[in-house]
Amino acid sequence: MYAQLCRRLCDDAPNFDDPNKSGTTTFRRLLLNKCQDEFENRSTTFAAFDRDDGPLTPEQNEQKMVAKRKMLGNIRFIGELGKLDMLSEAILHKCIKQLLEKKRTETVADRAEDLECLCQIMRTCGRRLDHDKAKSLMDQYFDRMRTMAGSSELPSRIRFMLEDCIELRGNNWAPRKIALDQGPRTIQQVRDAAAKVHGVYYPPPEYGRRHQGKDFFGSSMKQIRAQRDMGGLSDVFGGPQGIIGDAGIGTGPGVIQDNHDDFPAVNWQRNGNMRNQQNTGYNQFGGGGGGGNQRQEGSYNQYQQRNTNQQQQNNLPPRFMKKNQFNSGEISLRPTKDSMVFKPQGGFMPLSSKPSQGTPPSGSPTPIMMQPPTIPIQPAKSSGDKGKKDRKQPPPSKEDLKKLTEEMLTEYLNTKTVDEAVRSVREMRAPKKHMPELTSHLMTYALNKEDSDREAISDLIAALRKDGVISSEHFIEGFESLLQQLSDLENDIPLIKSYTAAYAARAVKDDLVPLTDVAQPMENGAHYPLFLLVLQQLHKLAGRDQLITVFTDSKINMVKMLPEIDQNKEKMMGILEGKGLSFLFPLLRMQAELWKALQSDPTPTAIYKWIKDNVEARLHTNPGFVNVLMSSILKYVTQESTLGEDVDPAVTPGKELVEKEKELINRLKPVLQRFLHEHVDLQVSALYALQVHCFNNGFPKGMLLRMFMMMYDLEIAEEDAFFRWKEDINDEFPGKGKALFQVNTWLQWLETAEEDESEEEDDD
Repeated sequence: MYAQLCRRLCDDAPNFDDPNKSGTTTFRRLLLNKCQDEFENRSTTFAAFDRDDGPLTPEQNEQKMVAKRKMLGNIRFIGELGKLDMLSEAILHKCIKQLLEKKRTETVADRAEDLECLCQIMRTCGRRLDHDKAKSLMDQYFDRMRTMAGSSELPSRIRFMLEDCIELRGNNWAPRKIALDQGPRTIQQVRDAAAKVHGVYYPPPEYGRRHQGKDFFGSSMKQIRAQRDMGGLSDVFGGPQGIIGDAGIGTGPGVIQDNHDDFPAVNWQRNGNMRNQQNTGYNQFGGGGGGGNQRQEGSYNQYQQRNTNQQQQNNLPPRFMKKNQFNSGEISLRPTKDSMVFKPQGGFMPLSSKPSQGTPPSGSPTPIMMQPPTIPIQPAKSSGDKGKKDRKQPPPSKEDLKKLTEEMLTEYLNTKTVDEAVRSVREMRAPKKHMPELTSHLMTYALNKEDSDREAISDLIAALRKDGVISSEHFIEGFESLLQQLSDLENDIPLIKSYTAAYAARAVKDDLVPLTDVAQPMENGAHYPLFLLVLQQLHKLAGRDQLITVFTDSKINMVKMLPEIDQNKEKMMGILEGKGLSFLFPLLRMQAELWKALQSDPTPTAIYKWIKDNVEARLHTNPGFVNVLMSSILKYVTQESTLGEDVDPAVTPGKELVEKEKELINRLKPVLQRFLHEHVDLQVSALYALQVHCFNNGFPKGMLLRMFMMMYDLEIAEEDAFFRWKEDINDEFPGKGKALFQVNTWLQWLETAEEDESEEEDDD
């Protein structure tokens, strides 16, 4: 509910300018910042409790539980925002990675709170994240969760939570039992359930012996006759205490009367036999002959019974003084005779006409007084109210909205007055659901017009976004709608892809939408080469440096933006050079030139000199550069040894080839140490380059393990780099799962050996 409220506020809440910051502040940005703060500081409160010495007091325990509920509530709220597309999948994946990440000095048991948060976010938005594009990431998450679920160091509750999440994904995110009561049931609920199934109510075993001499509801007929004439007010669900309403079934017309006075009185004996007693000349309307002594005696007994009941009720505690309380298991749907249902509708009786508490009942019920229902008379509406109602006109339909938009655009393109156009769009009162179609119509309207008109449309869209009339989601949906029309409009407008790219580039430049959202509908070569045209237009509008920054921050996989036939790095570089965009991937061009340098002179001095002459100094600490350097060296070393000609990668190489491989790595070690020494992040990048190299070559038998051991023995990578590579989760580098399987035993040995060394140092 709160997430849906925030969704409404994101669309409807106005933007404002923060005097302390440049730019416009939106509700969405404030919400994301708050969620980020709560997530990153989730364990601060727990740390305060963990620092205390000794057991916690009851107050501290309660405060800790409140903090825990708040933390889990915030995590669920973040997941609900993700389900409503208010948080991108990248943010959700980042949260999951932080929850799965293990700190170096942290034990498995210390991660219980993070793992509970992980289970909460998986239950909330796991279905949304588990799709084909993120399958590799989700597989890594659940492999890690499966490993931790088997750890005996974790509390049983956390391990069961992890197993439940794993089972939930295995069941295609369908809960095992939906909307079922899992709690214990009382014996009465069991009997009620059996009655529903078999159609027969099974009473308790002692029912017959304990209820002899009583009717089904536990009261003798004499008590029923005495108690039903009691005074007081009872509602439809009320009645004298201890019985089920009056002697009848149902209410209203067609009621089945069950007045016992119309039949011979029944007296239940202890042995269960019945005996008829004469009750001649007495019915519910009074009068009659004979049996007067019996009637007087019966009335007197009823009077005494009622006074006794009233005295018992007066002695009850105040909380039991309320009338018309039922015994356990008794329900009455029959209104009593003194219920308000049978009272006249015209008003209340005077106090003098009410029977006193000390007067015996007359024996004849009060007849039901019927009165025609009162017809409410509403005052006539004034002319002012009528005019106010007439002013509430319904929102325009699609056809009316299209007509109004065209009229507005015709005038706007003549005057180029942005404020007036924005005011006109507001006066249309278009529903939010029609905003994407309106945005698409704005762009389509000017496709066959001049460049200045299309530029004016971009100005109008930016003004509408700034004024809060449209949102980023509206623009993306409108842009996707325009993309679906490209094939139909391309015959009439040959340059429609260039014009569409200009709209998208201008939206990215104005921070209306991120480049990733623009690129998503064009993946795998859809509408090719539209995305390349967007990059060209963005280069023209923002400049080279700005384009590099935007493209680098977007982390778009350029290979996947090409048609499937061209999805490799070599062809991609050729296409980018033809479009003048090769500067976006300087490392790929560097890799090709570095490979040539290795083939001509593979000595450490020559390679270092080439790097110094051709690579900028600011790139020496770039993970991409380290990846290129490591990939080039691995390619050279393996082609000269274990992956040379006539070598089967599926078979363990011979001893001579392994020795040659180690010799070449040892020869080029100074180059790697020059750029990797004391940079654990860059060492992790080198390990990922090794992983990808093995993946591209089908994981040659034993290669990854040999290389890991050589890099450790030759001090190219430190222990922390191997541990961080093991704990890191990403889908940028393929083959992580299989790589972990091949080196997991060695990594466990490395971790154990380091712990032993730490213990020896502590002993010294």
